[in-house]
Amino acid sequence: MLDNGQKLAAVRIDNPQRALDILCEGHLINFHELFFSLEPDLRFIKRNIEGKALYMVDHSGKRLYNRLLDQNYYEDVAKSDYSIEVEQDSIWIDYSAYPFAFRFMGKQKIRKNERTEYRNLVTSGFLLETKSTPNNLNGLKIIRFHVLENNDLQ
Repeated sequence: MLDNGQKLAAVRIDNPQRALDILCEGHLINFHELFFSLEPDLRFIKRNIEGKALYMVDHSGKRLYNRLLDQNYYEDVAKSDYSIEVEQDSIWIDYSAYPFAFRFMGKQKIRKNERTEYRNLVTSGFLLETKSTPNNLNGLKIIRFHVLENNDLQ
């Protein structure tokens, strides 16, 4: 494993449940960063969402993306010159039933000029195991994805 060209220590995970935990949490973190972290650059947004995030989610994610496109949300972000980062607070995954229900709780940190604002971000859905592909290396798919909360924090 490399980080900026530096070799990192590899860790063997002998517990299959722990390996699944890491894969599922990593998949959810990666998806939320790709889908909800935005820069004022339409090509960057499209590359992250259309080129990466939409391979990690079913039609429910595509439907949300299309709705935001129709509302000119991404154009407004690009024109307004502000950036948005996702900060994860916690992830809950229920491994007792399949597909695995999840809830992602975090914030969107919005930088507007010299101001910083925060929005609450809570999403839910299910994780389904699929085949790994070059566009979805984890072999997981988010299904029935919903944004439960996305409102301003004071």
